[in-house]
Amino acid sequence: MTPSLSQLKQIVDQGLCHRCGSCAGICPTEVIEPDNDYWPSWKKNADKCTNCGFCVRVCPGHEFSFPETSKRLFGKETTVKEEHGYVIKTFLGYSTDKNIRSKSTSGGIATQLPIFLLKTGHITGTFTICSDRKHKWKPKAFIARTENEIRQGMLSKYPACSMNHLVQTLKKEPGPFLFTGLPCQIHGIRKMMALIPALEEKILLTVGLFCHSCLDHQALRDILGYYRIDENSLSRVIYRAGKLPGYIQAQMQDGNLVGLPYPNLPLSSYRPNAKECLTMFFKLYSPQRCRMCIDATSEFADISVSDPWIKGWQGTRKLFDGYNLIIVRTKKGLHILEEARNAGSIVLENFPDDYSPLSNSPMVRGKRARAFWNITKRRLKQQPVPEYGLAREFSVTEKLKAGIHAITYFAADNPSLRLRIVRFLLSPAGRIVVWLAFFRRRILQAFHERIKTLLRRQSDVDKLA
Repeated sequence: MTPSLSQLKQIVDQGLCHRCGSCAGICPTEVIEPDNDYWPSWKKNADKCTNCGFCVRVCPGHEFSFPETSKRLFGKETTVKEEHGYVIKTFLGYSTDKNIRSKSTSGGIATQLPIFLLKTGHITGTFTICSDRKHKWKPKAFIARTENEIRQGMLSKYPACSMNHLVQTLKKEPGPFLFTGLPCQIHGIRKMMALIPALEEKILLTVGLFCHSCLDHQALRDILGYYRIDENSLSRVIYRAGKLPGYIQAQMQDGNLVGLPYPNLPLSSYRPNAKECLTMFFKLYSPQRCRMCIDATSEFADISVSDPWIKGWQGTRKLFDGYNLIIVRTKKGLHILEEARNAGSIVLENFPDDYSPLSNSPMVRGKRARAFWNITKRRLKQQPVPEYGLAREFSVTEKLKAGIHAITYFAADNPSLRLRIVRFLLSPAGRIVVWLAFFRRRILQAFHERIKTLLRRQSDVDKLA
């Protein structure tokens, strides 16, 4: 094994690998490829490695400089307080194609934009994700070159997935392409562009998705195994069916839909919604590297897209109506969005600048606090950590909150304990516990929001008086 591959193996063994696929995408001799769970593998062609070191240099898992990258892209260094990254403008928007908007997770912008760019000749293809043909629950990246293929990529997929290995295709085709990915995948693409400037011409635009964490593949294996659902009987797994909060459903080969968890019960029976279910399973199956990631909003994409989680504004209505929150970070991104709007492909509504830092704020702050806590903890144990070029000082209260939050992941690195917990939660008795936890939470949240709305209305009346 060459020194380069030895270093890459260390990154994987130390829990620093994102499974983004950047190492496979950059390899000049195509030695590296993703395995069945998307970990980098070189078993077939290790003897062809030239020890160029490109795989390690583009890996965002062990190092990604926020200040250096932001200065190169935006002309200014990002500070640790800028949790949403560099922002030029923020919109709320949706696709004007009613079919795309109704069937998408939120507003359909991530589907409509590549269709617009493909139809207008701006791109020849786009990076997207569909269901794997063999393992229907597993996402698989591919380059879509037709509108129909782009539509196959609709809806969110949460299990970890390699994307950047497809850059090998870019080397052989003129392009340009649209790249849509998670924060870690965007990090890898930016490092690849810095190393090989010719990629700048191949990738017209980068669209980043907000991300709290991925799910390890074992999550779906354990759930399907517990309920004895044969993978061959699956057509696909829908990780967020319907508008928010949505529900996780499995579509069978015969067309029938069953709910996950508790597939033996009618769809109308109580089950945790997608947000609650993912929150629960993220605690148990969040990969190590995800728990050390500080980027929740794809800070280094040209455009970032998410659900409009904005408390105290119109966020709740926008969530259910099917809108996207769109953060524009570069002039190129703004120009393309405005072009799509002027062509009638998308609708854009201006979003108040002072609310932009508040969007998705619990998730954004929680992810960053969790990451810095885990990084600090690993440093104390003299374990390797990702280097971001940023430092964060926490108050006593912040440390306490971050510590409590991190403790809730206590079973994520203990497979046997995790499996016992999961089997209980998926059981009839566990369903009652889950109901008690989440149903009460829903009632309390609804009551809290109602009180805030009444107080806000009263405040408006007092101002008019």
